[in-house]
Amino acid sequence: MNPIKPHDWLLKADRDFGLASHAHLHTPEYPDLICYHCQQAAEKYLKSLVIHYDLPLHKTHDLEELLDLLSPSMTAIVELFYENARILNDYSVQIRYPDPTGDPTESDVLEALAAAKFFRDVAFNIIGI
Repeated sequence: MNPIKPHDWLLKADRDFGLASHAHLHTPEYPDLICYHCQQAAEKYLKSLVIHYDLPLHKTHDLEELLDLLSPSMTAIVELFYENARILNDYSVQIRYPDPTGDPTESDVLEALAAAKFFRDVAFNIIGI
């Protein structure tokens, strides 16, 4: 896999999104992992766009930071992009560890899946397959 090819990033992102979607249907008792994979998918969809626009890619899990990096190249980035990023951002690292507030709710899971799909649609519309 070549990390400088946007399509390779799309493939990895789609695997995360596919796993999250499959888990939601077949193992909904793992909402934390579903949300984690939604965030991972969105992160990789955005990184595919960073590569597509030939921007410098650095290690980050912050989706808002990736949107800031993309905004000069993607003038269509509006508040809706940031709203979806904020939905997913907390699922990047913290969700992998025990949380006294508990697991995400079914509503949280549905929101995370929709946000990941939003970024999937954006990446596929720009890069195409």
